[in-house]
Amino acid sequence: MDKAKTPVRRNDLTARDPRFIERSMPLMGLLYDHYFRAETEFLAPFPEGPVLAVANHNAMTGMPDMFCHMVAFWRRYSPERLSYGLMHDVPFSVPAAGAWLNAWGAIAANRENAARALDQGAAVLVFPGGDLDACKPFSRRYEIEFGRRRGFVRTALKAQVPIVPIVSVGAHHSLYILTDGRRIAEALRLPALARSNVAPLGVALPWGVIAGIPLPHLPPPVKIHTRVLHPIDPRLPASAAEDPEAIEDVFNRVRRAMESAMEDLRRAGRHGLFPRGWRRSA
Repeated sequence: MDKAKTPVRRNDLTARDPRFIERSMPLMGLLYDHYFRAETEFLAPFPEGPVLAVANHNAMTGMPDMFCHMVAFWRRYSPERLSYGLMHDVPFSVPAAGAWLNAWGAIAANRENAARALDQGAAVLVFPGGDLDACKPFSRRYEIEFGRRRGFVRTALKAQVPIVPIVSVGAHHSLYILTDGRRIAEALRLPALARSNVAPLGVALPWGVIAGIPLPHLPPPVKIHTRVLHPIDPRLPASAAEDPEAIEDVFNRVRRAMESAMEDLRRAGRHGLFPRGWRRSA
């Protein structure tokens, strides 16, 4: 079936197509291996059954963080293992791309979709920081920016699933963001009009100067270095999803683990346009 002519079903879990993923792997692997020179380290196996993978986001909407992570996952566990990635609504609207994204396992980013996917036993990838994390100024590229977003913790607690933190560096070297422009976004009412909390100012290909809504940019071949961390099992009852203190405690455990890994990857320096010597792990 021609995916370009298939209707977009951003909330339909059955749109995922393992055979399509298998057929796409050579092309996606080419980008993963040779353009982004991606290196993914698994510190521990993914837990069996449903799991919530929580990743930092990188460099606006032009970087394929989700699919770099998914390629590494598919290579290790095969496209047959049920897996989804939660994604902003905008990419689904790109002409001829929405159905492809569906077939790869992308679904609209909301708690209902995450809960349904976990209930089916899937591994679900989420980027809690969203645009706040993706559009950080270049000077803050090694920070984890989730803001006040705690929904992923509530989702994991309600579903009684472990959380696997994933940390990635390198993509923020694909452009230069001076400021995320949050105040500009508020003045332009972008949160209501475009579900965007930022209006970044900076420089990126092919636009030159970027100002305003974070349109996809054309990334140069920056090397992406990712580390999949040890699972965090909150070991709390589902009722803890309504306990602010329990939620904050789990959130801080996840954030501390990610911040520590981020610092390790920063020191290793195996990322960006001019990475230090490296060895592929996945």
